[in-house]
Amino acid sequence: MNPNVLEHWFYLPRGLHLLFLLPTLTVLSIIAARRRRKALLRLGRLPALLALADRRRQWRGLRSFLLMLGLSVLAIGVAGPQWGREPVTATAPGRDLVVVLDLSRSMLVEDVVPCRLEKAQAALRDLIENLKQRGGHRVALVAFAGRAKIVCPLTHDYDHFLERVGELGAAHLPPDLRPSGAEAVSGTRIGAGLLLAVEAHDVRFRGTGIQDILLLSDGDDPAPDQEWAEGADAAREAGVPIYTVGVGDPMAAHPVPGGEQGFLKHQGKTVQSKLHEAPLEEIARRTRGTYTAARTGPIRLTDLFRGTIEAGPKREAVDEAPPVYRQRYVWFFAAALLLLTLEMTIGGRNPGVKKPTTPPASKG
Repeated sequence: MNPNVLEHWFYLPRGLHLLFLLPTLTVLSIIAARRRRKALLRLGRLPALLALADRRRQWRGLRSFLLMLGLSVLAIGVAGPQWGREPVTATAPGRDLVVVLDLSRSMLVEDVVPCRLEKAQAALRDLIENLKQRGGHRVALVAFAGRAKIVCPLTHDYDHFLERVGELGAAHLPPDLRPSGAEAVSGTRIGAGLLLAVEAHDVRFRGTGIQDILLLSDGDDPAPDQEWAEGADAAREAGVPIYTVGVGDPMAAHPVPGGEQGFLKHQGKTVQSKLHEAPLEEIARRTRGTYTAARTGPIRLTDLFRGTIEAGPKREAVDEAPPVYRQRYVWFFAAALLLLTLEMTIGGRNPGVKKPTTPPASKG
C-alpha cells in the first residue's frame, strides 16, 4: 500500500507491522493446544479427563477466533487510526518575524569561529529554541545571495524552521539563489531579500505593527549600486521595521574561501571581505528598526527579540492553522479489550458436564 495513504489513515503506520506477528502466534497456539491434549491423555482415559478435553475442543475455535480478532484490533489501535478533521485555532498572542539570512560567499569568511554563516545559524537556533518554550510567534525564513528565495513561509512549526536553517549553506548554493546570467552585477542582493521578506508577511496584518524583519548579514555587496535601498523603502512603506545584525570583522578584510586554491580569486587577486556596517545601519534607520553590531563576538538574538522586538503589540489569534485528524484509537482499544475479555471467559463452564458428587459417608 502507498505509504502516503497509510499516513493519511494512521498516525503511526509502523504499528501495523504487529499484524505480521499474528500468523506466528496462531501456529504457536495450535502447537500448544496439541501438547496440552497429549498431556491430558497421558493421565488416562478417565471420564472426567475426556469431558475436560471435549469441552476445550468445543470452544477452541470460537476462542481462537476471538483472540486473533482482539489482537488484530489492538495492533490497529497501536497504529493510531485517524479520520475526520477538527479545526485548530492558534490563540497564543505573538508577533510575525521574517528572518533574512545572507548566504553570499563572503559569509564563509572565518574571521569568526567557525565562520560568519555558521555563527549566524547557531544564533538562529538558540532564538528559535527559546521561542518554542513560549509559542505564539510565527517565523519565516528568506535566504539570499545572487537572488532571494522564501525557504520557509510563516509558521508555528519551529522544528520545520530549524530544519530549513540547517539545510542552508553558502558553499553549495541551490540554482535559484545564484546570480542569474553573466550580466549579474553581484552575488549579494540584500534588497532582493528584503523585498521578498515584505511579501512573506501576512497581508491580513499589514499595518498592525505586529510584523518584523530580522536581517543577518555582513553587509558586503561588491556592487556599489545601493540595491539594498529598494528593499528598505518597501519595508518602510509597509510599516515593517528591519532589525539588522552585522556579523564579521569591520576593521580588517579577510580572504573569502572557495576555488581550487582554497580562496576565491578575481582577476588573479584573492577576494577579501570585511563587515560593512554602514548599509546595515541605514536600513535599520530608514525602517525604524535597530542595528546590532555583533561583529566577531556573540550574536545575542534572543536578547534582541525579548528586549526590543517582542515589546510591540501582539497578534491575538490566527485561524490559518491547518485542521488536524481526529484520533480514533480509543475505539479500537475498547473493542480489543472486550474481545480479549470474552476470549478469557467463554467456555469456562460446560453445563453438559455435571459436577461429580461425593457419596455420603456410611453410618456406623
